[in-house]
Amino acid sequence: MRGPCILCLKPAEPLTEEHIFPEAAGGNIAKYILCKPCNDKLGHWVDAPYVDQKHIQLARVTYKIPGKRGNIPQPFSDTYSIDGFDSQLKVKLDKNFAPRVVRQAPKIWVTEDGEIGLSLSLDITDRKDIPKIIRTVLSRFFKSEAGIRLEWSDDKKESAIQRSIDGAHKIEPRSEQIQSPLHGSWTIELKALFTEYVKVIYEICYLEFGSAFIDSLSGERLRAFLTAQCCDEPEPWELIDMAKHLNIAPQVPPNLDDFIKHLTNGNPYTHHLAIVTPAGVVCSMLGMGAIFHIRDLVRTLGATDVATVYISSITEGKSGIFSLDELLVDHQ
Repeated sequence: MRGPCILCLKPAEPLTEEHIFPEAAGGNIAKYILCKPCNDKLGHWVDAPYVDQKHIQLARVTYKIPGKRGNIPQPFSDTYSIDGFDSQLKVKLDKNFAPRVVRQAPKIWVTEDGEIGLSLSLDITDRKDIPKIIRTVLSRFFKSEAGIRLEWSDDKKESAIQRSIDGAHKIEPRSEQIQSPLHGSWTIELKALFTEYVKVIYEICYLEFGSAFIDSLSGERLRAFLTAQCCDEPEPWELIDMAKHLNIAPQVPPNLDDFIKHLTNGNPYTHHLAIVTPAGVVCSMLGMGAIFHIRDLVRTLGATDVATVYISSITEGKSGIFSLDELLVDHQ
């Protein structure tokens, strides 16, 4: 399929499949509206930062939504400190949320009787790697300034390494019940969310209004904003100022919350949804969203009560493009 790409506007470009709501966040409505370079740019600079937000990752792991490589993120993959039996340990949660001790820098010292002392903490799953780890750690030590000062022969170094390995094998692994809570904090990047809303709104407005929107002042502003974000160092911008410039309020008005809940069977947190009229677009993605006022299109297209709803369920709910009347009848 060929046609003008809706972002770069180049004519006769081969068009690729674009997911209106990000596929990695459960979006399942796709249209051929972008050339491959623009599709890749929006995927890298707009969709990826949005999908990387912690609340999106939490939704993905809760509802088993894989990425293009089939991976499901672990939103609690940070490193946590807990109080162990005789020291503080660092742990991470694996993809199954099981705690795993993080290997820490070993401590090496020389005892009063000239022996090598070695202390290290490993997860039980690393037990088979102990000989290799000890050999690597002590070999590096003997090449360090402290190790060279010992003036040991190669045979004595090897003997010390082997004794450490043999001693480690005699130590029984210890299992502890974790009593310490895991503390952490999440930060949501509002700019990443806002940029994704702009992308979704821009693409849906094109699908609904075609060239009239592309040529409008609103279309030009949204397109210029998206294009400017697709680089390593976009020009700095303030969220409130940009929201006013684009006529996009970065939150859904409270009076529309109940209506969105009604259309999503009471659970907006498992749906992507956009309600479109010539007057604007209400966009809600997994419970957070924005509203866009299309002031110049109202004059171009004229007022109408017709509304279209784009709805994408990340569970087994209804997905597709419907008239608002269809959905309201279904929910009666």
